[in-house]
Amino acid sequence: SALTLFLSFSSLLGKIWLMLIILLRMAVVVLAGYPLYQDEQERFVCNTLQPGCSNVCYDLFSPVSHFRFWLIQTVSILLPYAAFSIYVLHKVAMYIIRMHCLVHGCKGNKGLSSPKDLKELCRSAVVNRLDCGADNLSVLNFSGAYTVHLFFRTLLEAAFAAVQYFLFGFFVPERFSCYHSPCTSTVDCYISRPTEKSI
Repeated sequence: SALTLFLSFSSLLGKIWLMLIILLRMAVVVLAGYPLYQDEQERFVCNTLQPGCSNVCYDLFSPVSHFRFWLIQTVSILLPYAAFSIYVLHKVAMYIIRMHCLVHGCKGNKGLSSPKDLKELCRSAVVNRLDCGADNLSVLNFSGAYTVHLFFRTLLEAAFAAVQYFLFGFFVPERFSCYHSPCTSTVDCYISRPTEKSI
């Protein structure tokens, strides 16, 4: 039917979208972020010769490496999807065992498990709305798990955006003023390529 075609097309678009998001994010982080931030501390120039002052100011300016932060963000965003994929694989495997149990009457299944275990599988509610009867077979529905997975991914995205804002802000300043021991006075530090980094 048209609804089935639409749902299969939507799931295909969802998979393509997910892969593009992963690949594009990794490409931006690795190909653009790493070259831009690999020499960040070396090019963080402060107008002082006080030993240790530049290091302390850089630590105040960037408490976490941007590049490492984005790598942790990317991996964390993938965790809900990995959990959802494992859940789907588990449910599908159990569904196949249940179908095998229904077709063969839970007897003589040497390759799967003992007949007693398979009868228990048939009695358990592993698959929603599926009883041990061939007329009651239904299609597995993962919409609830998919919604939960999307909720956690969205929550993680929002949390990382908030952490990014509180750690770094969304714009890189041209000059960073710092007064912290061992600096004996207010020190101005200059960041390399601030406009490119803000973009």
